[in-house]
Amino acid sequence: MRELLLEMNRYAIEHDVPIVRSSEINILQKMARGKRRVLEIGTAIGYSALLLAEVLAEGGQVTSVELSSERVALARAYIARSPYQKNITVIQQDANEFLEQQNDKYDFVFLDGPKGQYLKQLKLCLPFLEDQAIVAADNVTFRGYVLDGVPTPRRFRTITKRLREYLRFVEEAPCFSTQLYREGDGLAISCFDKNKGF
Repeated sequence: MRELLLEMNRYAIEHDVPIVRSSEINILQKMARGKRRVLEIGTAIGYSALLLAEVLAEGGQVTSVELSSERVALARAYIARSPYQKNITVIQQDANEFLEQQNDKYDFVFLDGPKGQYLKQLKLCLPFLEDQAIVAADNVTFRGYVLDGVPTPRRFRTITKRLREYLRFVEEAPCFSTQLYREGDGLAISCFDKNKGF
């Protein structure tokens, strides 16, 4: 498994594929440890899906949604070489469409797809979050543009604005208790309490 992950890491670097940063892996796995049903938005090459599957409760399942057919094929090929082939399902579909049709329950959600869609996707997730579910959102400080006052290029202003809205929501909504980790490009970990309002 370690050799496979190293191979995937090298591929990601060589082909400029965004994957979870090494500084965030321990946090992500700590928060997902012992969970049973994980939903990941944004599969890329399957790297984080494997990291999540590694720490789930016995029989735990990861459902990962990715729009790109090329990345889906590559992710499935990597996952097929791992010990977790039966624990991970990769679905090729627009994530918002998938969420609008969803009925299953999840106790861990990892948002790692289009950054400007995080808040919309989180709100779509709310009906099927288990009590005490964890929602992890990657890249929420986005190169320093979101919180650190780094001048934002015009092409990134909408993403930056929407990430600020996401962070404001998870910090202010009574149903979420959120901790922001500055490692990597920023990882927001939000614990959901279904007994509290929005």
